Amino acid sequence: MSADRTALVLGAGVFGLEASLALAARGFAVTLVDEGPVPHPLAASTDVSKAVRMDYGDDDAYADAMLVCLERWRERNASLGEKLFHETGVTYLSRDAMTEESFEHQCYTRLRARNIPVERLDSAAIHQRFPAWREGFHRDGYFNPVGGFVESGRLVEALVAKAVSTRIQVTLGARVAGFIERGGAVRGATLADGSTREADITVLATGAWSSFVLPELATQVRPTGHPVFLLRPRAEDAHVFEGARFATFGSDIARTGWYGFPLHPREGLVKIAHHGGGRELHPEAIDRVVTDGQITALRAFVRDALPALADAPIERTRLCLYADTEDGHFLIDNAPSREGLVVATGDSGHALKFAPLIGEWIADVCERRAHALDGRFRWRHTRATRRGEAARHWGEHG
Repeated sequence: MSADRTALVLGAGVFGLEASLALAARGFAVTLVDEGPVPHPLAASTDVSKAVRMDYGDDDAYADAMLVCLERWRERNASLGEKLFHETGVTYLSRDAMTEESFEHQCYTRLRARNIPVERLDSAAIHQRFPAWREGFHRDGYFNPVGGFVESGRLVEALVAKAVSTRIQVTLGARVAGFIERGGAVRGATLADGSTREADITVLATGAWSSFVLPELATQVRPTGHPVFLLRPRAEDAHVFEGARFATFGSDIARTGWYGFPLHPREGLVKIAHHGGGRELHPEAIDRVVTDGQITALRAFVRDALPALADAPIERTRLCLYADTEDGHFLIDNAPSREGLVVATGDSGHALKFAPLIGEWIADVCERRAHALDGRFRWRHTRATRRGEAARHWGEHG
């Protein structure tokens, strides 16, 4: 490895932090710039939890990548010195009997083919195993003991601390004003205060802000908001939502969008969110709030499905901001019109679970190396024909 290679990473979310650490491990001198604070309150990764699942319908490539990721998540609990990944398992449940073409059945058959000890559950077994669900609400589904959730905001904090200890130069409170371009190539960035940061490779990892920094990304990535709710169950009901009795879940997710998590080990809250089409908006829009209609939809769902949460107070809400691509795949590639600039964005609402691999994928692009998924992460020159990954609901409600 050469010690004189330099990299400038713009954005200290999960994409940017993981890229910085991976590039530093490969011998780059890395500068990481972010407007701050980190975790940023508006960033997608700033949340109490994100799902970690290898349940991807018929998408074998993502499922195989997650087999590697899951082992690395387990290793990270040790390497970071704190338990941020909670392997409570995951449940994907269906209101109707699973059919061969359903998301749940496609997951179930592929999990079994990979020798994952997945358990199929009928209506009675669902209620017996996970009593918070109203008996009879779901008719079919399965429990996958592999997976769970990661405390995403705390992960960002841990990665920042690791970056500092790795001697990555971290600059916070700095907004990107533009790129330095010489000889037909990007050679760094100019910051809003007029200072400059020069580098051999510049990585744009600003999430939902990416298309506002690089306008040609507007045809590739658009920011969309998706409602998140944090509910506090009554003290006498809290035990039925603990991880041993209430796994990370998708409730007929491809048809409804509803998913959620067990009782948070530190917050004492149950998070329920909607993985759907969302609402397009600017990341800093003043109307970036959960609507009354979304709250009504959430209340109807828990009243019918999770009666112990029917009257639970909603302590916090937020719109989680996706950097959405048309086909739901990430965008990790060299910008075609700007030599020296690597774009790393397009989370599309399902990227954080891949955090232990994302940095490697970005570093591979920086070094012009191939990796197993680089074909689907490249710059799209034609409009995609598929919208979103298989768990995502594209209906109107939520």
